[in-house]
Amino acid sequence: MSVSASRKLKILQLCHDYKGPFPLICRQYCDAFSNADVTTIYLKGQASNIITERTGGDKVIYLHSPSRSLRGVKFSLLCRLFVFFYRANFDIVIAHRYKPIYLAGVISFFYRSLLILGVVHEHNVFHRFTRASFLKFWRRGIHLIAVSRSVANNIAQAIPSIARDRRIHVLGHALSKDAKLLSRETAREMFGISSDYFIFGAVGRLIEKKRFDLLLIAFAAAEFDDNCVLVILGDGPQASSLTDLAKSLGILDQVFFVGHLDRAAQYYKAFDCFVMPSSEAEAFGVVLLEAMFARLPIIASDAPGLDDVLCNVGIRFSGQEELTRNLQRLYRLSSDQRSELGFTARERLDQEFFIESFSKKLKQLPPMLAFSKVDFSPSEEF
Repeated sequence: MSVSASRKLKILQLCHDYKGPFPLICRQYCDAFSNADVTTIYLKGQASNIITERTGGDKVIYLHSPSRSLRGVKFSLLCRLFVFFYRANFDIVIAHRYKPIYLAGVISFFYRSLLILGVVHEHNVFHRFTRASFLKFWRRGIHLIAVSRSVANNIAQAIPSIARDRRIHVLGHALSKDAKLLSRETAREMFGISSDYFIFGAVGRLIEKKRFDLLLIAFAAAEFDDNCVLVILGDGPQASSLTDLAKSLGILDQVFFVGHLDRAAQYYKAFDCFVMPSSEAEAFGVVLLEAMFARLPIIASDAPGLDDVLCNVGIRFSGQEELTRNLQRLYRLSSDQRSELGFTARERLDQEFFIESFSKKLKQLPPMLAFSKVDFSPSEEF
């Protein structure tokens, strides 16, 4: 497969919706192909100038698809997408999550030269027989990008043949060096917390796999003084139950449930330490990259999906008692010792997780080598 060097590479990025980190994730692929023509389609969600700006690329399209159109065989949605493929003549489709992978795979029956890179962001995506069969028997040309080795191993367990065919590749997420941070003082003012308090910070959807209940129990067991508080950014279905838990543990006065904040990462400088208590279901952890960018010391669970992000950076724990001990340990460290931990975390980010490194890794994936004759590297030196 080859593309004439006389024209730009044409890339379609297909995404289910723009909830959570997906505009940031789509942006990293747009930035990685800065000399290509990149179109991003969000299947669900109303048009938004803010999301368009955050996504980047050359064009962002919103299909406003109702939920019913994403169920079953999805005929109506397939017809709409066929129009885009017919007009644009894409070379590569980057499909995020299973439904976009499925849609791109069906369309590829009619566009044999199309390269499909399906990005898998969670565990157990292909444990359903129908999903595994689609890649195993019907669309053998689709390559999967797992966001971590843990996800790649999970896919290989569900579809051993795809691993033997070398159609699973590992590529995590990345940040832009242009990310902005509020000062410590400004961020704390937004939370209404004075500068002399010690803040453990945690960020994420208030859902079961994030294990904020475990964090609350561990924090209560640490029996910190009143000038040590826990700030949790995010909302979700567990908001009410977590508030009730904090109340029952007698720590409600020391816990700040801030709720959802737009561009939450800009507030990270308010924290003295970042905590990620997620369960084994966690596949990667973009918030860890954001904490590393802010030069924060990190306490994180031993979930396998976090290994690729942290490697030997940060303090890892298994279970509530060990988390409690690590919270106490971090609290007792001097400011210089915490700064050293934060500096080490930022060094790893600099080496592995900025767009420049992500772009190089993406273009070195075996399925991408077919396009090696096309000059789609960024215009500036890395």
